[in-house]
Amino acid sequence: MADELLMLEEALSGEELLVYARNLSIPREYLHETLFPSRQTDELTVDVIMSENRLPVMAQIAELGTETRYGSREGMKGQRVEIPKIQRGRWMDEKLIRLLLMAGQGGGLRRQEVAQIVREQLNDAQYCVDAIRARKEWVAMQAVSLGAINYVEGDVRIQVDWGYKPEQKPELSGTSLWSNTTESKPLQDIQTWWNYQADRGVRLTRAFTSRQVLSYLLQNLSLRRHYFGNPSGTAEPPQLNQSQLDSVMDSLGLPRIITYDTQARVEVDELASGKLQFQTVRMAPQDRFVMLPDGSLGNYLWATSTEELVDGIEAETTGDAGIYVFRDLVSKHPLRIRTVGVNLAFPVFPYADSVISAKVI
Repeated sequence: MADELLMLEEALSGEELLVYARNLSIPREYLHETLFPSRQTDELTVDVIMSENRLPVMAQIAELGTETRYGSREGMKGQRVEIPKIQRGRWMDEKLIRLLLMAGQGGGLRRQEVAQIVREQLNDAQYCVDAIRARKEWVAMQAVSLGAINYVEGDVRIQVDWGYKPEQKPELSGTSLWSNTTESKPLQDIQTWWNYQADRGVRLTRAFTSRQVLSYLLQNLSLRRHYFGNPSGTAEPPQLNQSQLDSVMDSLGLPRIITYDTQARVEVDELASGKLQFQTVRMAPQDRFVMLPDGSLGNYLWATSTEELVDGIEAETTGDAGIYVFRDLVSKHPLRIRTVGVNLAFPVFPYADSVISAKVI
């Protein structure tokens, strides 16, 4: 039995898992790496300074020999970020362990081949990495679309508010709701919000919303008349397509609109009829229209996990952005193996004041 356990531990080595985790690609529909590029830090508590205005302060014109006038340091505020731990794991019971051992013994497989079976058939490493990346995406998109995060699960409560001003998070109502495709005026709304940030020195160049909101825009009467014309005053043009909507936005110097409907699942603690329950969760609310400036909005800070420090794994073998995956033999009787992924990570959002997130339906 000792030889079998040795083979098992070698096949499930941490280095193999970490190299594999590092090479897993991030889903293309995820935006958190674009909006908040990863950045390593050695601290778990970080102070972030945010400026409240992008417009430059002009210098004075003076005569030769006169004293320079020094400006005041205006409108700067700080935010303290506590980096939490994101983690997920999964157990491998005796039945799966037996399959692995038999593959290694009966088939005469080499260590590399057994490791390939682990990755492809008992893919708990990818399960952990996917779970961490999904939660990181949810955190980033909640931050951008709501300006706040409110996470409550069990005894854990994380509440962060980046202080979106009322002008940044307008809420439409009545006939102004974009779901009213006959009377609402989305172009006027978008121009108003775009101009608010432009007057502060922020140029909004990107926009995203849900497929539901986009469908209302394509059906909107005022948008259709803007594109096709309305010489009679009573025209009923056909519905727009995406390229026609892009043309309207381009003509007005407004950002093109992409759809974002990425979802994930959370496991519910209670069983239903003895079966696992899962709840589907949107990364960003369906009712939002969000506009952003160019470039990143901050950074996704990550720190080396405590587990990695304890195990002494070399830094170059960790997964991307500090994701650390390990697997170990927890019990020899009964046989139980666990695979765990951990990540100390959280976004800093110094450009929170440069976003528009409107509730439009």
